Amino acid sequence: MKHTFSNWTWHDEVDWGFVDQSEEPLFHEASCQEWIDKSKHTANNVLTVHVLEEPALSGSLIYQQSEQEEQMLFHFFVTEQQLITNAFYVNTMNKAEMIQRMKTCPTALEGFFVLLAQLLNHHLHGIDSFETQLKALQYNMRNNNSRTILENIYYLRQELLLWSDLTTPIEEIKRGAQEAFLESGTNQIEFQRTSLRIERTLSLINHYKQDIETMIHLEEVMSAHRGNEIMKTLTVVTVLFTPGMMLGSIWGMNFKNMPELDWKYGYVYALLAIVVTIAGVYGWLRWKGWTGDLLKNHHRKTRLLRKSTVKTSDTKE
Repeated sequence: MKHTFSNWTWHDEVDWGFVDQSEEPLFHEASCQEWIDKSKHTANNVLTVHVLEEPALSGSLIYQQSEQEEQMLFHFFVTEQQLITNAFYVNTMNKAEMIQRMKTCPTALEGFFVLLAQLLNHHLHGIDSFETQLKALQYNMRNNNSRTILENIYYLRQELLLWSDLTTPIEEIKRGAQEAFLESGTNQIEFQRTSLRIERTLSLINHYKQDIETMIHLEEVMSAHRGNEIMKTLTVVTVLFTPGMMLGSIWGMNFKNMPELDWKYGYVYALLAIVVTIAGVYGWLRWKGWTGDLLKNHHRKTRLLRKSTVKTSDTKE
């Protein structure tokens, strides 16, 4: 499909198998021919800057990728007067609105950046959905810190890396356009507007990267703290009951001469000795401060902390 504007033309949805080279002189150029041949077999991001004949930018861009590693590409070749692309589609694209914006563009490069802005809209919608998942995970991490939290964090981290990988090539295209067209093509409104949108998208991605790294660090600290609490609890329990176990083992020995066998209150004496010993060891541990917070009510402390936090925030408001 061919769209003709005031100073430039957009060849949209070009079928590589049926390119009519007599349609436009651009198709005869060596750089365009090389791009057409390479695009038929390209399956990854490619960018080429042409400066020998006339300034041009060509390549392939992965604009959508699923979890099953199924990726969708669109190929492009752009000069100041011509823009060539193959068929591509994203669910957030409003093609009629995009063409209306292209009508105000003085060059094909400007129109190309209108198209890139539509792709960035798709990425921003995906990042908004990612933000919703991230906020829900942060809430679950605070209120229900289960074993699956770390797995979910790493899942979101991989998803964010995917959005970063989809956005970074667009940043590379912008820099390639600056290299090819210099100031003649980079001082226009749509180029600057799309550049700001690229910065906004990358800024969001970097912000969420920091959030995820912080969440991973907190989860690792909390896991280490839980492990320390478990080891501390086991140590205290072992120390408390070791004297009783020793008395019980001595009491259970079967020697020939055991005077306590004739004691009327032998069981009572033995139990009292065990209880007193355990109480003495516990008192000694408390005096040393080695029990820490093991025997305190953590849930009550947590509730009090949350209430005090809420009261503080209400006071500030």
